[in-house]
Order: sequence, then C-alpha cells, then structure tokens
Amino acid sequence: MNKLNQGYYKIWKNDFYTIEANIVRSLWEDKFIKSFEKRLNKIILEIFENSKNKLLENNILISILFTGDKKVAELNNYYRKIHKPTNVLSFPSKEINNRNEIFLGDIVFSSQTITEEAKTDNKNLEDHLIHLFIHGVLHLLGYDHQKEHDAHIMESLEIKILKNLKIENPYN
Repeated sequence: MNKLNQGYYKIWKNDFYTIEANIVRSLWEDKFIKSFEKRLNKIILEIFENSKNKLLENNILISILFTGDKKVAELNNYYRKIHKPTNVLSFPSKEINNRNEIFLGDIVFSSQTITEEAKTDNKNLEDHLIHLFIHGVLHLLGYDHQKEHDAHIMESLEIKILKNLKIENPYN
C-alpha cells in the first residue's frame, strides 16, 4: 500500500475554529468522515455555547487523529501507562500559535474500539463518535471525570450538548 492510500489530511475551518484532521484511510470510511464533517459546525457551536469557556472567545485550533487500536494502545501505554486501547484520548495544550489561534490540543480516536462499543451498546456509530468528540473537546477545555463531582459536571454538560444535537443520553 502506498502512502497515498494509507491516509489523508483534512482541514475544517470557519471564523472561530480550525480543525486539522489526519485520517487513516484503511480504518475510517470516507462517508463516515463526511457525515461527521457535515455536522461539525453545529457540534462545535453547541460545545462553545454550553461550556461558556473563556478560551472559546478566541480562534481555536484542534488537531484530530482518526486511527485505530494499535496506535491508540501505543499512546495510551506511553502517556497513561495503560496497556490497552481506548475509544478516545485527549492531550490538552492551550498554546498560542503564529496565527494567533489558541491550540487547544490533540484528540485521537480508535475506529475499532468505537465501532465495537457502538455495536455492544446498540448505539448509532456516528452519534457515538460525536459524543466522544464532545467528550474529547471538553477534556481539552479542562473538564475532567476523575472525581465524582467533576464527572457529574462533565457528563451533565455532554448530555445537554447531545440533547441539543438530538442525540440520546449515552449514559442511560
């Protein structure tokens, strides 16, 4: 397989955000990525309106890697000392780049884990990815779920955003 077929790069941009995505073509269907892309503006708008985070008053940049279990397991092991894949990893940054954007950080998705979870939990695959994207962006904004109180705040915000997007509560 040549490099061209292994992956591709997309930039989704508007007046207040830029999302740079690297997609491993063999693991992510083009139609799935296009469907996500069509809903991206609404998703980002809901996150911004509901999180009320001051960082979002600036132009922001987020980097996404759409990959699979192997790469996610490597990253999870290296950064978190957890020796298995997971659905999403977030790496906050909050640096200002040379375009005066705030780089919020990186989000990494595993296609195999996300697909398996959607099947096991009888969830719509696209809705599940959208939920995990929201979850990842909230981590980049400083939300956490390590303590019960913080988890309640983060999950409540996710549920509210998803409801506005007409996606069911994933925690039921």
